[in-house]
Amino acid sequence: MNTSLRRSGARTRPAAALLAALALAGGLSSCGDDDGGTATDPAGGTRTPSPSDTPSETPSESPTPSDSPSEEPSAEPGATPIRVGGSAGVTDAVLVDATEGGGSPSEMAFALDTDQAVADFVAGLQGGLPDEVTAAVHEVHAPGSTPYGAVVSTGCEPPRSVAVDAGEAGFQVVPALPKSTVQCFAPVTYVVVFAAPDA
Repeated sequence: MNTSLRRSGARTRPAAALLAALALAGGLSSCGDDDGGTATDPAGGTRTPSPSDTPSETPSESPTPSDSPSEEPSAEPGATPIRVGGSAGVTDAVLVDATEGGGSPSEMAFALDTDQAVADFVAGLQGGLPDEVTAAVHEVHAPGSTPYGAVVSTGCEPPRSVAVDAGEAGFQVVPALPKSTVQCFAPVTYVVVFAAPDA
């Protein structure tokens, strides 16, 4: 009797080991990635990389510029033309901008006819605006005219156009701002530079 018990016990151990091995194999196969990859072997095996794990050989493309109101202004420095209206006879103006460029909006334009006047005007500006404004003054200045500048707005979107009117105290620059509530991380300072014909 004892012999038959030992033999039956010896037979059940390999069967139990076989069942445990099958359960373990079944459990590992169910742990694969959802995208069809295989499971990682903790003992140092390899896993088939998913497409998201493979590094891209081409750099990610930057978003293309659009007219979307949520777009930040161009990071490239320089003046861009802006439409001008009003009674002062000004036909050309440029807009320069910088994120967190400082300054306070004012409808009154300042004459930028000397180096000292330009230096005084840009004293409160930052973020590259002093150099951009100085370059814009040289760009718009023509014989028989005087360059002017005004900080027209600070916000998330540039003015669509400006009206330059002559008044008793000088030139008044009124921006046409978009009617939107776009949120941005940092305000942008917008400066208009133009040349008015000498009287």
